[in-house]
Amino acid sequence: MVYSTCTPNPIEDEAVVAELLVRCGGALQLLDVSEQLPALRRCPGKRKWLVRDKHQWYSTWQEAEKVGFKLDPSMFSTPEKEQLPLERCMRILPHHQDTGGFFVAVLQKVAETPADLADPSLTHRFTRIITAGYDGRLIKIEGADPHQGAEDAAAYALEAAERAIAALEAGDAAAASKAADAAAAAASRGGLAQDAATEIYKNQRRYDAQEARKQQQLAKQQQRQQDQQDAAAAEADEAAVAAAADAEAMEGVEEA
Repeated sequence: MVYSTCTPNPIEDEAVVAELLVRCGGALQLLDVSEQLPALRRCPGKRKWLVRDKHQWYSTWQEAEKVGFKLDPSMFSTPEKEQLPLERCMRILPHHQDTGGFFVAVLQKVAETPADLADPSLTHRFTRIITAGYDGRLIKIEGADPHQGAEDAAAYALEAAERAIAALEAGDAAAASKAADAAAAAASRGGLAQDAATEIYKNQRRYDAQEARKQQQLAKQQQRQQDQQDAAAAEADEAAVAAAADAEAMEGVEEA
């Protein structure tokens, strides 16, 4: 299998290949194709890389876990992934032979993939409650507590802002800029947490209101059914009384 992209971004390149190799537990092998197409100029794949959100760079998931904006653990290099032969991947840069930029990795299946291959963990993402289905039922996607996430992000943003102010007062513009970026990243993550919390609240309220309407409609339907049963019973009683009266009248006629 050939995995190829038209970007030099390691998040879409080596990070994907490394995650495949790790998760498949030896069932996939990254092939060395360095002797193929010898005239094609290329660079080896990377074993380590940085990850950036829209605010700042991170070297490890531990750095990004609390404040990273829309990042996942699988994007990062780890000591385990650094041991993989990722240099067998090929990076083709535009200036090599006047082409676009490309990434190529050749994979071979050498064993069966694990039967218990689990889905990636999403517990670092904020818990959400969404509505789905024709009946608007609720689906809860478990993850981190958005309220706690908002508090953590706010605390980190405040701390980073204080660092930025202190760096400016000390005349260290580079440190001030870095701290300001960290504060902005934390503020963005806090925004995600707030959005998740708001979504939970709104969808829960919408679901509760929908369930209340269903209960009201059910109560009305049950009341109508009860009214119909009562009316039918009253008619039956009236018919029975009338029949008894008719019977008494006939008895009187016969006696006469």
